[in-house]
Amino acid sequence: MIFDRNDIKVSFDRPKYVTEGNKVTCTLNYRVNVPGFRHDEAKMTVKGYNPKAVQAYGDFDLGDMHTATCVAVCSPTDEFSKKTGREIAEARAEAKAYKHAAILVKKFVKTVADAYASMSLEFEAKADYVQRHNKEYVAETGK
Repeated sequence: MIFDRNDIKVSFDRPKYVTEGNKVTCTLNYRVNVPGFRHDEAKMTVKGYNPKAVQAYGDFDLGDMHTATCVAVCSPTDEFSKKTGREIAEARAEAKAYKHAAILVKKFVKTVADAYASMSLEFEAKADYVQRHNKEYVAETGK
């Protein structure tokens, strides 16, 4: 199994600004995309393994569209600049979005790892049961 690409992306819509006096508010809508995976036969050579059973899924979107809103306020002693206020508010909103995205990715990875671990434990229990049962069966039928 290999990934379609090697990076996690945060995709932003165009920022929306509201200016009130010496205060600029920036609202950013964003989505977090995690790479999908596909089968690589050269790296996964297991006898009896069906590579066609592993499908390419494309990107995984972690939740719906998210929103980050931040404010930049000009000090009364400074000269107000709408452009600078927008840049500061957008930078803060982007930082907030990336912080939230990192939390989402960590939860996603934990969820996937827990699911695989649970699946593996269930399969291990099933394999142990089949081995014990077959050993007993062979012992009984061999008498």
